[in-house]
Amino acid sequence: MEHRENLVFKGAEPQCLGSSPLPGEALKLSGPEGEPEPITFEEGKDYVIDYMAGTVTRTESSRIPDWREHPAYGLKTFDHLALPYYSNAGFTCSISYRAADSRTEYTEDNKQTYDLLKSKLPQLFDRLTADKEAVCVIFGDSISTGAEASRPELSFFGRYIAELRNRYPESAIQAVMKAVGGETSSQGLQRIEEVVAAQPDLVLIGYGMNDQNRNSDGSNFVSVQTYERNIRQMVDVIRSRTGADILLFTSCLPNPRWIFASDNVRDYADALRRIAADSGAALADVQTRWEQVLSTGKSHESLLLNNVNHPNDYGHELYYSVLNQYLD
Repeated sequence: MEHRENLVFKGAEPQCLGSSPLPGEALKLSGPEGEPEPITFEEGKDYVIDYMAGTVTRTESSRIPDWREHPAYGLKTFDHLALPYYSNAGFTCSISYRAADSRTEYTEDNKQTYDLLKSKLPQLFDRLTADKEAVCVIFGDSISTGAEASRPELSFFGRYIAELRNRYPESAIQAVMKAVGGETSSQGLQRIEEVVAAQPDLVLIGYGMNDQNRNSDGSNFVSVQTYERNIRQMVDVIRSRTGADILLFTSCLPNPRWIFASDNVRDYADALRRIAADSGAALADVQTRWEQVLSTGKSHESLLLNNVNHPNDYGHELYYSVLNQYLD
């Protein structure tokens, strides 16, 4: 299976791969993504691979950008506004290879063996299987807009819609973008009529990253209690006014060294889990998947293109891999 992911290298520190590369198979490592014509690096000259450990290491004489030159390197905490730049675009490399297996496959406790699309998204399922038009709306913050994906089709929503169209070619699938960068759930709730007006069959709701942000006094931009109330109201309004299916998804983790990242970001994911359990809405638990990947040794820098809270292409792929359970 062809596998593609992003890596950010720090000196000669081994960087973990998300899957185990097949020994003897050719790998392609190129970058940085911030350049119009990325360099293709050479194994043995620019990097070495440990197939058993599943790591790639930059050589001392490598042409691969060294993240130790990033202005945030060595800082225990950082304010992105106080740095000359904070993006990882100039350091993010892309690696593709044939994988023996994935070391971080998405798993769900007690995952149902029956068709999740049919059981959890019945309106969408009925429209698709009847070859009727289906309207899919995404509602959320900048991550939902596809922020930092190198191309729109590589955003997680772009991937999801493309796969739906691939599997149901006779059904006209309309993708409607109602996400706005920088929004909290409180601001989103004020725009709920925009979602209703689209007359959706499916609404993906992705708020939480901005809600959890930390104020100077340590409080969140939007409290967990208010956030949970906002999302519950969104679900109720959308269902009562349109009958649409709801797919909630938890957010990835921000860089913990960022001064605006709170220490209770997981509480927002817990709130979505409660809402899904109470309402029967579908849930894509991205945050659990993100934690699984980090537990293998993957760095925050290799997942967040802006080094703060926006996933790179591989991060968007992780979002999609969790949404993918609602495609079968």
